[in-house]
Amino acid sequence: MLLACLWACPGPDAWAGAPGASQERFAAIVIDAQTGETLYARHADARRYPASLTKVMTLFLAFDALEAGRAKRTDRIIISPRAAAKPPSRLGLAAGSSLTLQEAMDVLVVKSANDVATAMAEHLGGDEAAFARAMNAKARRLGLAHTQFRNASGLPDSQHYSTARDLARLGRAFLKEHPGDYAIFGQQQTLFRGRVIKGHNRLLAEPGIDGFKTGFINASGYNLLTSGLRDGRRVIAVVLGGRSARTRDAFMDRLIQASFSSLAIRSAGFEVAVSDLLAPSPVKPSDSAPIMLAAAEAAPSAGIAQVRPVSAPASVDGGAATPPPRQWWIQVGAFRSKSTSLARLEAVSQRHPRQFGRRASDVTRTGALFAARFSARSAKGASAACAVLTAEGEDCLVLLE
Repeated sequence: MLLACLWACPGPDAWAGAPGASQERFAAIVIDAQTGETLYARHADARRYPASLTKVMTLFLAFDALEAGRAKRTDRIIISPRAAAKPPSRLGLAAGSSLTLQEAMDVLVVKSANDVATAMAEHLGGDEAAFARAMNAKARRLGLAHTQFRNASGLPDSQHYSTARDLARLGRAFLKEHPGDYAIFGQQQTLFRGRVIKGHNRLLAEPGIDGFKTGFINASGYNLLTSGLRDGRRVIAVVLGGRSARTRDAFMDRLIQASFSSLAIRSAGFEVAVSDLLAPSPVKPSDSAPIMLAAAEAAPSAGIAQVRPVSAPASVDGGAATPPPRQWWIQVGAFRSKSTSLARLEAVSQRHPRQFGRRASDVTRTGALFAARFSARSAKGASAACAVLTAEGEDCLVLLE
């Protein structure tokens, strides 16, 4: 998993503005693929250049044609002089040569070849202008109200635009209408006439992320439409306007993981916004590995640590002691050094300021270890905060003493 947030994150919600991109190009959104609910959005309705994310619609129409019997996977796609002249990225076939529709679709996903996109549009639509009209008609039927296509590739055109929200809806519509064909977007490479062609979508190597498309033109920056599945829940995310593929991918990975965490916390009965989980990851303490107390008492099936009461001491004379006021604590680690525990408290507070930033913190000696913990006013509040960490795969324990 890519853990570093490589883009600057100013603003009130742990990410405001355009990380590594100008405000004129940045946009992002995450939706729940099942319900269509928006889990996160920044500039999601602002007009942007989709670049090669356009090719998702090109492939959508190709699969429509296959399903309707208007095309076959063995159809020969002829590379016209107009297609052969398209700028990179391209497959580079000479005008007059051909490839099958299936080969064209595979190359379109992996290589994002503009010459192949144009040739496919000419084959399916008669010419690229007619195919673009079909793309726009399909966009209207899908409810993409702020999208307009002028070509099949996403090459620059001032009248060729979309929004992050529309592109997420496009991805969701493809999953609904062609669920059996979605796997084509998960290819990291393809074999074309004995030549291995490697793809651009590095995030496909990340656990749970399984498909869709990258894109880039100078006017758009680095774009990505992606989808992931975890514990039976699928999300679809769009990031537009990255300054580099690396920074775009790093933020997209954090965005996807934060979305999964938010859904897991919700299933446990609590609410936390995706934006609250997007603060940069802390530097991990290096002087000692964390050793959690009573780790076996965690409840992974619920995603929340169990409450662990701490018994009050008996009185010296054997009588019943008057119990002091009880206090709820959220224990986030136990370490061999006090400095590491303090660093852990600071890291958690910075990463999740809304859940932990205003809580009193404490380092308590427990045997040979120093327990790092935050105070809480109630069991419900402690469990809700703890759920934020357990949803990220970290141990957390609720204590009452």
